[in-house]
Amino acid sequence: MIKKFVNFVCGIGTDKYVHLLACLLLTFVVGQAVFLYGGLPLPNCAAMGAAAAMTVGFLKEWYDEFKGGQFDYKDLLADVAGCLLGLLVTAF
Repeated sequence: MIKKFVNFVCGIGTDKYVHLLACLLLTFVVGQAVFLYGGLPLPNCAAMGAAAAMTVGFLKEWYDEFKGGQFDYKDLLADVAGCLLGLLVTAF
């Protein structure tokens, strides 16, 4: 079972980790900034941060396609995972 998990984790491209971490950090930074300067409840600020990070992730994939690349749904899935983790870290 552990070997299957290790093979799964090793099979994920490094690009996906970058997407996950970028969205996690962006969610946290935007959420904290809105909390500090907006005076809204922290869970609402975290949701706003996640929405901002998801928007950036989607626009990045759209830009890649516009420039002749490919819209990668796996990158978008890594963005969603990063936003969810950032939401949990920021809100609680």
